[in-house]
Amino acid sequence: MKTSYSVVHAACDPSQVDEHPDGTSYQPIEVVFNDQADKPIWRALEPAVCLIDARRARELAFELLMLAEVAEQWEQTR
Repeated sequence: MKTSYSVVHAACDPSQVDEHPDGTSYQPIEVVFNDQADKPIWRALEPAVCLIDARRARELAFELLMLAEVAEQWEQTR
C-alpha cells in the first residue's frame, strides 16, 4: 500500500552539528513529511522524518528540479 504525504518541511538547526566516523563534521538537514493539516488527528498519517547531509540534500533538490521541468513540459503539451 502506498503512503502519500501532502506537506513537506525541511530545516537546519545550527546547534546540531554531527560528526562522521572519520572526524569530519556535518550539519544534518531534517526533512519531515506530513499529512494534510486539515484532517482530524485520528485520520492523519504519522509524520515521516529523515536526516540527510548537504550532499544528499543537493541530490534531492536536483531530482525535484528535474521532475518539475518534466511536469511543466507535460502540462504545456496538453
